[in-house]
Amino acid sequence: MIKKLNPSANFLAIFIPLITGWFVFYHLIYEIPLFQENDFIESFSITLASQANILLELFGFKTSIEIQGDMVVSKILDYEFQHGVWIGEPCNGIKIFGVFGIFTFCLKSRLFFKLIFIPIGIFILHLLNVMRVASLTYIAAVNPKILDFNHNITFQIIIYSAMLLLWLFFIKKFTNS
Repeated sequence: MIKKLNPSANFLAIFIPLITGWFVFYHLIYEIPLFQENDFIESFSITLASQANILLELFGFKTSIEIQGDMVVSKILDYEFQHGVWIGEPCNGIKIFGVFGIFTFCLKSRLFFKLIFIPIGIFILHLLNVMRVASLTYIAAVNPKILDFNHNITFQIIIYSAMLLLWLFFIKKFTNS
């Protein structure tokens, strides 16, 4: 007779192999010919920079995007500082989308709710990332001395807190516990 796992052990039994597989896949994504040929990562970073620049342009800023190696650079033009914000892995958000999706998938809930909530959550996280890149692009143009702090501390707290709040919402509304 097989002993039934408690909910926490069941969650971990599913989560650990999936998250390990995701990180291995994500690490190897740069070696997979399909992704190299289609420049998937670069295209996604360009899309993110373009959306952030659209947001900045709504506030009257003149922006540009440059490609430098495997990085995409979002800039505000006609400002004293022209370094811009460099977007690539992991700043484009793809890694965190996988973590969010896998964690949500492993929660005890109806598959229907997961299939609806995961794309909505990823969309919300992406919108926050667009706002993050726009804000960091602005900071880089007006006061680059505070860029590292905001990139490494402020916006990490905001993005991970948002992800946690999405999970808590899902757990409260849609799990079977």
